[in-house]
Amino acid sequence: MKRFLVILILTTFAAPAAADGLLSGYACGVLPPAFRVDVEIADDSEQMLRIRDSAIKALAKKQTRTSGSAELVLSIDMHAIREGVRRKKRDLGSVTDGSGERFKARTNLWSNKRDSIIGGRKDRIIDGPVDEVRIDIAINNKSNGKCVWRGEAVHKTTGKDQWIIAEKVVQRLINLIGQDIRDREFAAE
Repeated sequence: MKRFLVILILTTFAAPAAADGLLSGYACGVLPPAFRVDVEIADDSEQMLRIRDSAIKALAKKQTRTSGSAELVLSIDMHAIREGVRRKKRDLGSVTDGSGERFKARTNLWSNKRDSIIGGRKDRIIDGPVDEVRIDIAINNKSNGKCVWRGEAVHKTTGKDQWIIAEKVVQRLINLIGQDIRDREFAAE
């Protein structure tokens, strides 16, 4: 009984934060092992300048120097995505075959039964609002404009300051420069 309580207590305290975001990144060119970058942002607003400063600090931790005369340019773009409450599409569900392909079936046929096969589930037809921040990072060769690396992240902000979340997301993306990743879940901590 004591072992069970100890395991229960340890799992309670060691539970990871909820993953509210997705990271993706890919190489589209050759990234030199030691490189310098010029950091560019979409505009000179106070918030974007804070995001740029956060990126420069993360780059310094990776021993990547920043310079206006660098051969590579790192561009940061941030978008806030906000949509109000909307109706969900009716969904009968999805089936995955052996190759990993997913097949979804949707219908809007009427049925008077609560959770009928024809009408799908009726108790969750309202989807909540979307409140997300999207960060795109691109590293390009300054001389010819060719892509070297791309990264993007989408993270829910739900009631939190989007700019603080964006700063944390940029740091996570900077730490992944050079890696190929796809839809990795993460939480901005």
